[in-house]
Amino acid sequence: MGLQGNLWAGEIQEQLLHARALRNVSNIVFMGMGEPLENYDGVTSAIRGLTDTQRFGLAPSSVTVSTVGIVGNMRRLMDDLPKFKLAISLHAPNQQLREELVPIAKSFKLDSLMQVIDDYAARTVSDGKRKGMVMVSYVLLEGVNDSDECADQLRDLVANRPVIINLIPYNPFDGNIHEYKTPSPERVDAFLQRLVSAGIRVFERRHHGRDIAAACGQLAKLGNTHIEDIETCSCSLAKDRIRKDGQGEEVNGIPLHASPLIHHWQQLAVLGAVSASLAAVVFLRLRASRS
Repeated sequence: MGLQGNLWAGEIQEQLLHARALRNVSNIVFMGMGEPLENYDGVTSAIRGLTDTQRFGLAPSSVTVSTVGIVGNMRRLMDDLPKFKLAISLHAPNQQLREELVPIAKSFKLDSLMQVIDDYAARTVSDGKRKGMVMVSYVLLEGVNDSDECADQLRDLVANRPVIINLIPYNPFDGNIHEYKTPSPERVDAFLQRLVSAGIRVFERRHHGRDIAAACGQLAKLGNTHIEDIETCSCSLAKDRIRKDGQGEEVNGIPLHASPLIHHWQQLAVLGAVSASLAAVVFLRLRASRS
């Protein structure tokens, strides 16, 4: 699909703002929106805002960051935000197959990834109900990684590690160049039971929205689907509009290509002036009513 750009912390937090207008949200997962740890500064800044008691007030332990395995940034995250939860997108039980399915595995080997999981578990083993548990996501592809042999390799890989395996039957879509297919329910169950019999914590993620092409990963790959930005009805990110060369759009008379910091303080000045005006009106009305 290619990289479209990285979100700012405020753009990430805005998603929760919109979601909370519909229902109460108490748990956050960074997943399915690209690789969170490739946008390290934006993600960590967003998490700090989400867990700030003066802003969104989420419990740090209610935030989960899922990664394909950017080992260096995983360790940074463990130091910078020690109370978060960790999830790994694994998808293969051995190095060779993982390199085929997850190309970045060529740079971050499976053994180093397992070492990070062990280190994370050692840091959080006494942390209440969590006890260092790591969610390991595994998408099942028919004839690719769903065999009994793969199940046994996965079993051996995570044995004696505090992980929960999240099995995800593949969601098909038109135009899939790899021609992946969804395993039968019987094959999924056989894979799952092989792990259960070995004492591995595992569950199958039930698909939702597949009938309207809204299951995980589908909408982004449908070429005939028109998706609009919730605010601007465009696919441009705020940072791209601000950095746009030449005479761009304006908000309250402020060019969007201006410096982000200048734009921020100018906006605060406008809001401050409006607030002061409103306060003066309220004061005068109260004074008039008392007299």
